[in-house]
Amino acid sequence: MTDPAAYLPPVMSDVVIDESHWQATPNFALVRAAGIAAVIFKATQGSDYVDPTFAARATAAAAAGLLVGAYHFLDGSNAAAQAAHFFAVAGSAVSLLALDFEPNPTSQPTPQQAATVASLVKASTGRWPVIYTGRWMLSQAQPVLAQCPLWLAEYGSNPVCPPGWSQWKLWQHTDGHVGSAPVPVPGIGPCDRSRFAGSVTDLTDWWENPKV
Repeated sequence: MTDPAAYLPPVMSDVVIDESHWQATPNFALVRAAGIAAVIFKATQGSDYVDPTFAARATAAAAAGLLVGAYHFLDGSNAAAQAAHFFAVAGSAVSLLALDFEPNPTSQPTPQQAATVASLVKASTGRWPVIYTGRWMLSQAQPVLAQCPLWLAEYGSNPVCPPGWSQWKLWQHTDGHVGSAPVPVPGIGPCDRSRFAGSVTDLTDWWENPKV
């Protein structure tokens, strides 16, 4: 079978990072001065975990002039409880909300669970959340998830979208150690970096109302 074609937009901006409590406390003034425009923080996981650094770091990043988003790490627990938990912690704190749908050895979410959480976030905010995932998670298109802007996980130079999408909006291309152009970021060091499909001006507009 022929491998699907990679999506490479005419303009890409490598200005988005994401982080969680695993990183040491960043210096967001240095991060911003290095040309990073946006950061997505881990806020929650499952139906009860809250990243202890989320609130303070989100506030500090915004004060430094960065666009701020939040993500929820999905697990196999009750989808409605996960959506309510994520929204309670991050729903009023940031504009961009994302769901992290990836392998979870201890509590694997199904595509239907991810779709249910996405639908409930949409019902609460009026906007579909961004969905972080890679080709390995879906064997066929999931019609609800396909309405979410795609944040593609692909540590390499071949950003092929999963079934259901023809384009990504964000492409996480490195964790700071492996992948495409693993360049450390001043103020934080090696970290996850993502390209945006468009200019920095486009990113600023999209961040307030993320669309496919």
